[in-house]
Amino acid sequence: MCGRYALYSGKELIEKVFKAPFKQDFYTPNYNIPPGTTNPVVLLGKAREAGISGLRWGLVPSFAKDDKIGFNMINARSETIDEKPSFQKPFQRKRCLIPANGFYEWKKIEGTDTKIPFFIRLMEDEIFAFAGLFDSWQQPNGEMLFTYTIITTTANDLLQPIHERMPVILDSDQYDNWLNPLNDDYESLIGMLKPYPTEKMRAYRIKPDVNKTSNNSPDLINPVV
Repeated sequence: MCGRYALYSGKELIEKVFKAPFKQDFYTPNYNIPPGTTNPVVLLGKAREAGISGLRWGLVPSFAKDDKIGFNMINARSETIDEKPSFQKPFQRKRCLIPANGFYEWKKIEGTDTKIPFFIRLMEDEIFAFAGLFDSWQQPNGEMLFTYTIITTTANDLLQPIHERMPVILDSDQYDNWLNPLNDDYESLIGMLKPYPTEKMRAYRIKPDVNKTSNNSPDLINPVV
């Protein structure tokens, strides 16, 4: 799964990498992003132009009775993404990109309750994108709530010793096809949802300070020496 990640690059770099402007002035670099928070998400607007908006992490389907369900839908499994009602329609028309510099995962020590945190990033690219889905839900006050989920797949050889799942990371040349709501080649889209190449990634142990979401500083991603 993916339950915590980091996005700390400058606004200008994010806009350059994704060829999309921020639609609102909300961005603050964050080294410890938890579910339930509002974060930058790349969407394709009605004019077929990409833009970056602030969406809440944890998908709330349009048919939900309340928004609490979002905390159970921070991730969507790639294997069933075109089958489950909560993800089926968003997969068809509401695909998005979630910018990130890296993500966190915890390795459980067998026979104990101890979990060791790791930071995972790409070897060459400072910033990349998770494949995601978004949806809108009408709140009791009539306003629309926009939320997102991160798609996960089986872990590659690098991540397998840490956790059996990992977020789907897309290559930049896949961005346009993934975002395009008119793209109904679902077989091709599902083909994008695979483990990222092991040789292009790096994982290293970090301090347990990341366990507290109130901790938020560059020190969180420093390797344990």
